[in-house]
Amino acid sequence: MGVLNTDSAKLRAAASELDRIKNDTLQGLGRYMTMNSDLTGGGFGGNAALASLRTTEDVATTGRNVSARFDSVITAMNSGAAEYDRIESENQANIASVATSS
Repeated sequence: MGVLNTDSAKLRAAASELDRIKNDTLQGLGRYMTMNSDLTGGGFGGNAALASLRTTEDVATTGRNVSARFDSVITAMNSGAAEYDRIESENQANIASVATSS
């Protein structure tokens, strides 16, 4: 069986990068939704404009769903890093106590 080396700082950094990507994507979707809403609110009307607005709302809903999934992954990564740090500290304390009791 191989050895698993975990670097909790790198795990947290990756989670932070995913959070940045998520936020950038949501901001882009927000700009798209605003731009499309502005178009339908102005001189454009009719069935095509309404269909475009519905599509925009579908895109926004998908964006929120993807964001929630990103949040789940980010939370799991941060929790995993915290758990690894906790276990690593316990292991170091146990090894230290064995070394001093010999």
